[in-house]
Amino acid sequence: MELSAGNRTGTRLEDRVKDWSSRHRRWLVAGLWALVVLLIVGYSVREPVRDWWLAHEACGGQLPSGELEIVRTDLRLGETEESFDAEDGTYSCVLRDENGKVVVAVDAYPEGRERDQELGLAGTSRPPHAVLPGGLPGFEDENSLVYLMPECPRAGRTPAEQHRLLVGTWTYFAHSSAEKAAMLRLAVHMTNVVTGKLGCGGEPLPAPADGAVPDEGTYVPRARAKGTACDALATTRVPAAGRDGEVRIAIADGGIVGRCTLRATETYEDAREGAAIIELTAWRGDWGPRVREMGSGPDPLPMGRGITRRPALTEHRAWAVAKCDGDDVGFAAHWGQDYPDRHRKPGTKYVPPTEAEQYEQRVLLRTYVSAFAADQVRRGACTDLKLPEKPEKPEKPEKPGKPEKPGKPAA
Repeated sequence: MELSAGNRTGTRLEDRVKDWSSRHRRWLVAGLWALVVLLIVGYSVREPVRDWWLAHEACGGQLPSGELEIVRTDLRLGETEESFDAEDGTYSCVLRDENGKVVVAVDAYPEGRERDQELGLAGTSRPPHAVLPGGLPGFEDENSLVYLMPECPRAGRTPAEQHRLLVGTWTYFAHSSAEKAAMLRLAVHMTNVVTGKLGCGGEPLPAPADGAVPDEGTYVPRARAKGTACDALATTRVPAAGRDGEVRIAIADGGIVGRCTLRATETYEDAREGAAIIELTAWRGDWGPRVREMGSGPDPLPMGRGITRRPALTEHRAWAVAKCDGDDVGFAAHWGQDYPDRHRKPGTKYVPPTEAEQYEQRVLLRTYVSAFAADQVRRGACTDLKLPEKPEKPEKPEKPGKPEKPGKPAA
C-alpha cells in the first residue's frame, strides 16, 4: 500500500534510501565487517612487506638472505642507506632495525686519510681479536667487526706496487657460532661485491668452509710453542715472569695481522698473573703511519711507505721489515701493556729505567723480533729481511781513582 502524505518523514529521495537500506541491511552489515577485516589484514601485512622490501633492497640487494636471517634479531627492520663513488673508490651501506641499531654495515676504504684513520683505530685495539680461516686476508676486530684486505691494483701500478683495499663488515648481533659463521660468509660475499664494483680484478675471495668461524687463538704452555709460528717465545730468553707462562698463538696463513703473546701464569712482583709480558706481531700490507699499538711505547709503529719503512729499535719496541709476494711486511716486538710495571706500588715515586736497564730492554726486544721475523720470513718464503741494528752498550761510569802520591819537590 502506498504511503499517504501524512506518513512520510522526509523527501521522496530520503524515503527511497530508507526503504532500500531496510531491505539490504544484512548486506550493509556484512560489507562493513568485510571492510574492517580488510583494514586489519592490510595493516598486519604492511609491516612484514616493508620488512621484506628493506631486506631485499639493502646494500643494493646484495645481502645474502640466508645469512641475514641468522645475524638479525626478531625486531623489524627500520631503514637502509647506501652510497658508492667509483671515482673515489668508496662504498658504504647500512641496514638498521626499528630501534636504530645496526644489523649489517659495510664500508670500503681506498688508500688515503680515512683508511689510515680506520686502520689506526684497528691497530690500537691489539688485533687480531680473532684470525680468519681458509687463508682469508683479514682478521676480526672486537664487536664482530670483520676486516678484509683484498688486493686491488690501481690503474698504472705495477704488480709490485699494488695496494690492498680495506673492507669492514659489521654485524652487531653476531655472538653464537652459527651467527659468527654467517657473519664471516656475509663479510666475504660483500667484500667480493665491493671489489667487483671497483673493478679490482683478480679472483674473488673464497667462501669460508661450512661452519668456519674466526678463531681467537690457541693458548699453550710456553714449552709447547716451540716449532709453531710463535717459536721465538719458546726459544729465547724471557723475563722470569714469563718463563713458565703460556703463549697465545693467533697467526693464520694468509692473515693480514697475527700475534704471539707471552702471558704470566704465576704472580711475580713485576707482572700479575695473566698479564701480557711480550707481544710479537706481524703486519702485512700498507697500514699507513697511525698504528699506536698498546705497549709499544709513546710512538706509533714505524709503518711508513717506501724508504720510510725501515727497521727501528727503542727500549719500548723493536721493528723489522721484509717483502712477501710484493707486500710490505713488518714485524714488531714490544712489552705487554702492563709490563714492566713501574707504577706497581701505590704511593711510590716513579723511577725511570737506568741506561743499563734501557740497554737490556733493547737487547731483549731485538732478540725477540729477530727470531720472530727470521722464522716468519722462512715460513712465508719472503725476502729482503732487514733487522734493527744492535744497540750500543752504554759506557760504564769511571770509578773515582786513588789520589796520586805527591811527588818530591823540585830541586
